[in-house]
Amino acid sequence: MTKRRAVWPWIVTGAVLLTAIFVVIGVKKGGGPRPAGVRVEDVKKGRVESWVRAPGKVQPERLVQVSSNIMGRVRGLAVREGDRVRRGDLLLVLDDERYRSASSAMRAALQGAQADLDLAEAQLDLSRQTLTRQEKLFEESLTSDESLQSARTEVKVAEARVSASRENLSGRRATLAETSKNLDETVFRSPLDGVITALNVEEGENVMTGTMNNPGTVILTVADLDTMQVEAEVDETDVVRIRPGLHSRVRVDAWEDSVLAGTVTTVGMSGRRGGQSTQQQATNFAVEVRIDTPPEGLRPGMSADVEILAGEKDSALVVPIQALTAQPERVWKRWQEWRAHPPKSKARRALAQAADTTKAGVNEKIVEGLFLLRSGKAVFVPVSLGLRGDTDVEVAGEVKPGDKVIIGPYRVLRALKDGDVARPEKDKAGKGKISVKVS
Repeated sequence: MTKRRAVWPWIVTGAVLLTAIFVVIGVKKGGGPRPAGVRVEDVKKGRVESWVRAPGKVQPERLVQVSSNIMGRVRGLAVREGDRVRRGDLLLVLDDERYRSASSAMRAALQGAQADLDLAEAQLDLSRQTLTRQEKLFEESLTSDESLQSARTEVKVAEARVSASRENLSGRRATLAETSKNLDETVFRSPLDGVITALNVEEGENVMTGTMNNPGTVILTVADLDTMQVEAEVDETDVVRIRPGLHSRVRVDAWEDSVLAGTVTTVGMSGRRGGQSTQQQATNFAVEVRIDTPPEGLRPGMSADVEILAGEKDSALVVPIQALTAQPERVWKRWQEWRAHPPKSKARRALAQAADTTKAGVNEKIVEGLFLLRSGKAVFVPVSLGLRGDTDVEVAGEVKPGDKVIIGPYRVLRALKDGDVARPEKDKAGKGKISVKVS
């Protein structure tokens, strides 16, 4: 038993030594960790399309929410939800007894005001005749000055009575017009050809009028379903590229496999705030996209996504979006200096490159560009960006068709330095691949 215990430490030690030997041999054969691999592709000319995507809701282009200007009880309904109506068709009727009585009373009051005016005008004629007689008698010295002045005063009083009677008659007429209008508004007719998409009352229910703070009862909604649109919420960074007339694609959730053609008709001028807090509020703008050929069964309120073609160009110089990278301006200037005067000390270059890995400051300028493969080395080239598509982006600068552009994960490109040696390899699929080694 003691001999077995004495042997076990030697066995464990031998196993550890063998493992260490195999690790050393593997490292020597493999040459250390493999460098990160990135792809390389040719810069080419092609078509690029820039699309703006936004969620929205399907809505009719013409929609009227019918509400009431008067209070009343629904006496009769002539339609149901889903009915198709024509302009002028009867929709519903409110109880009109109170408004009919008010209109009749006001007609009687108007007749009384007319009679008062006729009486005042007759009294004015009589006063004027009396004044004429008094003036003749005064010329013949057959009456006193007091009588003449009294006749003139009577005429002025009669004229004032006529004026007051006329104003009263005008007021009665205006009130009669209001009561007649209220009586007419107890009958509701369709304002357009369409479909009843919502009916919010039943026979016997009361409808309320709106006030400054409280909206009135929306009795029903009539919509023209022959012309449909999507009201989308577009981010403020994208809305500047959108204008009426742009071609669009509409995807309705109810038709997952269908893409509907559309056209931008309206771009909102005022932003809408959204979000949970003030700091997180995003500003969106309403953009209306008309659906060119609405399918049967498309209903208001359905969820949809719109894709608006904000820009397109043929024969544009394009590179994959994965090729884009950015460097602080100080780093780019140092690389330019190294091209003219390469550093003699590799240690100095390594220290400078280590310092370049720090993030750019808040106010530091960023230079956007690409890494091109030239003479076996990665060369950083600044570019200006144009239209941005789903996979490609338009570029302009010291780039031409046929140049080899390095493509890879952003974290790999971010660590790449101007002048790094790149060794082409072939992967199993035969595609070009670059292994980057820092020189």
